[in-house]
Amino acid sequence: MKRTTALRGRTVAAVAALVFTATAAPAIGHTAPRAVAPATAPATAPAAAPAETAGVRTLDVKSTKTALHAPSGTAPGTVTFRTTTTDHASGWIGLARPRDGVTWEQFRDTLMKIINANGPDIIEGSREMLTTGELLGGTVIYPDQPAAFTQKLTAGRYFLFDYKHIRDAQPRYRTLDVSGHAYGTAPAYTASVTAELIDGAPRYEVTGTVKAGRPLLFRNLMPTGQPAEAIFFPLPDGVTEEELVAWFDKFGDTGQFPEDPGPLGEGPGGLPMSSGVSSVLQLPLRPGPYVIIDWLSDARDGRMLLKQGHYEIIQVS
Repeated sequence: MKRTTALRGRTVAAVAALVFTATAAPAIGHTAPRAVAPATAPATAPAAAPAETAGVRTLDVKSTKTALHAPSGTAPGTVTFRTTTTDHASGWIGLARPRDGVTWEQFRDTLMKIINANGPDIIEGSREMLTTGELLGGTVIYPDQPAAFTQKLTAGRYFLFDYKHIRDAQPRYRTLDVSGHAYGTAPAYTASVTAELIDGAPRYEVTGTVKAGRPLLFRNLMPTGQPAEAIFFPLPDGVTEEELVAWFDKFGDTGQFPEDPGPLGEGPGGLPMSSGVSSVLQLPLRPGPYVIIDWLSDARDGRMLLKQGHYEIIQVS
């Protein structure tokens, strides 16, 4: 579904889909961060034994009403995190790697600046994150709607955490220690979704065919310091792009949500990734129209990326 001519002043023309094979080697990963110092975290169970299917190594991460359950360690290499939740108020599971000597508390403070709706905090937090840690994505999930994300890990320490509880007095997180021999492969994907600047404006470029039940590659090619996410909302019957944009216009410039709940319901997706990071997502998508949305704000001025046109309407096959 292409953007209408009337909206082209603030949106990019739809990009023609490029055809590529689903068996291409998945290009996931991130720049190698520095080694990290041990961080204090709640006690965790021993490292879970990963399951393997055709070379794809999986680790289970489960969120419940009261806790986040995750392995405490794994080997380096390509890992698929299979994420589930049993509670609507929990389960937006993210992954990050802190820089050397950064504690969970320092990382959390920086992240909370980025994901709030205060312009100066967003700018400050985005700048701080360059030396605090690297956001490696994750999944927005709901009960009975499991998902997975794949990331390439190098030796060191990582944080698995629940975005929905990031502001709690006792936020839910676990440390993941990575050491040993690297192995694992990523699932093959049928499409890629790339966040990038086109003519100076944030856009999603979608190539290939997004298929229900099949993995897709999500890449952040935005400028250094600009995180990006991709949340997939099914479009209700009869909702037009003009109606969506009219609702987008009701948001505050730095991301304040309007009182109007809008036309969208629950949407799975890929959580924030730092610039230069990519991940393979396996989302519970169904055939039909979707709109991909980035709820984050501009690292340079705090302005909401959605209000700058960072959305794309697609058809899932």
